[in-house]
Amino acid sequence: MLKDEGIGVHLVQKLAEVTNDSNINIVDAGTCPDFLSLVEDNLDKLIIVDAVRNGDTPGTIYRFDFDVVDLEGAPPFSIHDVGVVDSLRTMALFNKQPKSTIVIGIEPETIDFGLELSPAVKEKLPKIIDLVLKEIEETTAMEVDK
Repeated sequence: MLKDEGIGVHLVQKLAEVTNDSNINIVDAGTCPDFLSLVEDNLDKLIIVDAVRNGDTPGTIYRFDFDVVDLEGAPPFSIHDVGVVDSLRTMALFNKQPKSTIVIGIEPETIDFGLELSPAVKEKLPKIIDLVLKEIEETTAMEVDK
C-alpha cells in the first residue's frame, strides 16, 4: 500500500458498513490492472474510486463521467501502470462495458509506503462516501422509474 493510493481499500471497508443491498456489489480491485475479471456482465453503473493526480490541492475530489469521455483519446486517469481507461477499453472490447461508468478520484497528498491515509485525504473520506451513495441512489431511482 502506498498511503493515499489505498483510498479505495478504505472506502470499500466503510461502504460495506453502510450498504447491505444485494443488488450492490462492492469490489476491492486493489492495484489489479484487470478489474474486468472482478465485475459482472450487464452492470447498470460502475463506480470507480481511485487516487488521481491532476496537480490540484491534495484532497481535491474529481468526478469523471466516462459516458461523455472519448476513451480512444483519453489519457490514463490512474497512477497505476495500467490505468482505468485501459481497463474500460478492454471491457468495451469484450462487450462488458457498464451502461454508465463514473470515476470519483481524489488528489493524493502522500504516495509513500504505509497503510494510513494522509490527513488531507482522510478528511475527505466521508464526502467521497456520500458521493458514492448518491451515485447509487440515482441509479436505483432510475431503475424504479423504468
